[in-house]
Amino acid sequence: MQQDVSIGARLGTLGIGAEVNVSLHEHVAMRGGIGFLGFDVDLTGMFGLAANRTAELSLPTALYTIGAEASSGPFRAGAGLLIRSSDPTHEITYGSGATIDIGGGFYQEPEVRTVTTTLVSGSTAPYVLIGITSRRERGLEVLVDLGSVLHINPQFDMAATGDPAVLNSSRFHTDLNVERRLAEEDAGSFVRFWPILSLGVRYGLR
Repeated sequence: MQQDVSIGARLGTLGIGAEVNVSLHEHVAMRGGIGFLGFDVDLTGMFGLAANRTAELSLPTALYTIGAEASSGPFRAGAGLLIRSSDPTHEITYGSGATIDIGGGFYQEPEVRTVTTTLVSGSTAPYVLIGITSRRERGLEVLVDLGSVLHINPQFDMAATGDPAVLNSSRFHTDLNVERRLAEEDAGSFVRFWPILSLGVRYGLR
């Protein structure tokens, strides 16, 4: 069978990158791609963060996708797997003399200098999406995708830096575990979904 192959570029919440689409049938295709994020977001002063501290969100360097899609006219629906190069992390750095509440226990910098929270949900996760294209024939297409990555069992992992005598104490371990559970409760179902919003172009080859 002589297959149609398309190559393209995309930009969105899965990063900026490239993809390949291989038609297996008039209405069915395999689709794979890679998107690069790898940047940090300064969250200082946001989400009620107290003074004398900074916050930074670090996103995965690369996101890989492999899946299948079915089309009808300009409309498409697809599903597959997303593979992350690393987990997203959120780090709070405390300024000189900052007073810190961790799980109901109070500490002061430099007893605790940083607290890092990592979203742990495995390196792979399923995704679903719907999309629309500007045309069906071979040639240049414009694509829009909407969907979500589904984290099956997301959990938070917390780690801290500071005075080893404090960090190794049973009191601090208990407080940090309480803080982790509170963070998971506050996040709720939000961390179970990574939104997909992507705009791309694709050129069909034979």
